Amino acid sequence: MNMNLPWLLWLPVAVACGGPECLSIESTSLVQTRLQLEPHPKPWEVYDYMTANYHKTGVYLTIKIHYAMFKILGAGEDVMGKLEYPCYYGPPFPMCWNEEAPIIVFTDGFNASWKAAHPRSKTMLVAGSVRDPLEMVASAYCYHHEGKEMINTLMPVLELPFLGPEEGTALTAEYMLPIIESMASIFAEPDNNTLRLKFEELTETSEGFDRGVALWLDHYFPNHLISMEQRSAILEAVKEFDENRNPSTDYNVFNSLGTNHSSDPTCKEKASEAVLKIETSLLKRYQELQMRLGYPVGP
Repeated sequence: MNMNLPWLLWLPVAVACGGPECLSIESTSLVQTRLQLEPHPKPWEVYDYMTANYHKTGVYLTIKIHYAMFKILGAGEDVMGKLEYPCYYGPPFPMCWNEEAPIIVFTDGFNASWKAAHPRSKTMLVAGSVRDPLEMVASAYCYHHEGKEMINTLMPVLELPFLGPEEGTALTAEYMLPIIESMASIFAEPDNNTLRLKFEELTETSEGFDRGVALWLDHYFPNHLISMEQRSAILEAVKEFDENRNPSTDYNVFNSLGTNHSSDPTCKEKASEAVLKIETSLLKRYQELQMRLGYPVGP
């Protein structure tokens, strides 16, 4: 289509009218015509997006929601990227790719120092899920105690399968501390461009899941940046990832390597008790992180 066409249609009318008041009227009409002809900007042309997640805060859940959200909006691989700390390579694809893209999902390494060192030309909107720090430790211990993710370089994966709850959570707490401190540096005192979601609220009920996704959409796409039809399509599509609506196969400890990202409930119960017995100064640090993130501090 010839984008100069509106000018050709407007000029004869302006000459025929012959007065400045007509020029003003027709100019308004011209602006409206142009707005109709020009497509609305894509959200990633207005903002940069950073979806941050951390080990045992719903990494797989937030990644699935993130990709569904932007794919429904028409984002292609050219505007989407992924970061992970560390950026080791795993077959068949690298863990990090298209690192300067306007839409990024960042696992384990997004923190205040990294953010300050990587300024963007557009406003960056950040969203992520946080979890009670001590429950992150308990869950991570049980997950790796079962031998999952044996290539995870952030955790003592070779030792944890052979350690009981008290020894195992103590060791896990040492390794998890930098990850949780990174999380707190972004989400403990979030700025206006940062949305803190709670893993517990996203996973405990379907109502909490829906409410969290709605808040996420409000944050990422303000001022009618997406249509109501697009919003509704996203809200409906991501219900697939709500495990209260679509529970995974019952947990089976004898087939743990083939299950999803969950762990043995009995192990997690024991680990949640054991984690309160970790070394005193380390426990105090974790309790400070609990307070900063708005979680109650236990005995």
